Amino acid sequence: MTDFLAGYVVPPGAGLADDPGLKASQHSTGGALSVFETTVEAGPPLHVHDREDECFYVLDGELSIRCGSDVFDAPAGSFVFLPRGRAHRFSARDRSARLLMIAVPGGIEDYFGQINNASDDVERHRIGELYGIRVVPDLDEDH
Repeated sequence: MTDFLAGYVVPPGAGLADDPGLKASQHSTGGALSVFETTVEAGPPLHVHDREDECFYVLDGELSIRCGSDVFDAPAGSFVFLPRGRAHRFSARDRSARLLMIAVPGGIEDYFGQINNASDDVERHRIGELYGIRVVPDLDEDH
């Protein structure tokens, strides 16, 4: 955590660190949070975060969400909170969904930077372990 943080504005269509989707990073917020604007279609497999809570504000479209044994839909304008330690997954319903993803505390942008460039499942597993994010077996494929 830094002693002094400067306020800032990210203009429309811009982002931090040459990533137009990255609106706030662990570096720009003193580790407090990370924020991305992103588009989701299929979404990730069922997974657990050990270090951060994950939140979404749905800007456009609709998400189908599973968190633990709870299943719900989140249309545009919805806020979603997914606590660390609970298995969750999400995907767009009918068409892609645009959302703000907020991770607290910050730092998940480093994970995304590495996982998106991973060459195989072994490397993805290693990166996930490094960041405390792991895919878990989905024993209830119907949700």
